[in-house]
Amino acid sequence: MKKPYVKPAIRSRPIQSGDIEAGARFAQKRSVPRYPFAARVTVLEPISGLEFAGRTSDISLRGCFVESVDQFPLNSIVQVRIEAASEAFETWGRVAHVHRALGTGVSFLQTTPDQQLILQTWVEIAKSLTC
Repeated sequence: MKKPYVKPAIRSRPIQSGDIEAGARFAQKRSVPRYPFAARVTVLEPISGLEFAGRTSDISLRGCFVESVDQFPLNSIVQVRIEAASEAFETWGRVAHVHRALGTGVSFLQTTPDQQLILQTWVEIAKSLTC
């Protein structure tokens, strides 16, 4: 049996700052969870040769957040090297978001299987420490 059509109500007041907009509930939903993870990181933009160093504040299987006042523009393709526990993880990445004077969110791209294994180990360790 079909449900009867219900005409949507027209908003009787203007949108206010506390109102939830369409899609806002899922706007910050990530495809994989992030975990707190502090490690030294170097980010290199290969075309210009510019490089900056920082620290990660969190990590996931698909990216990390790099705390640094130095930043590359949004969507820049970069090489990322994270060093922790006498191991190094290296991959290509894309600058996914930039928070001025705070840091940069980097999405990992084309991670090789051996590097993915290092990343998975770190994520599992970080996950076990947060539970």
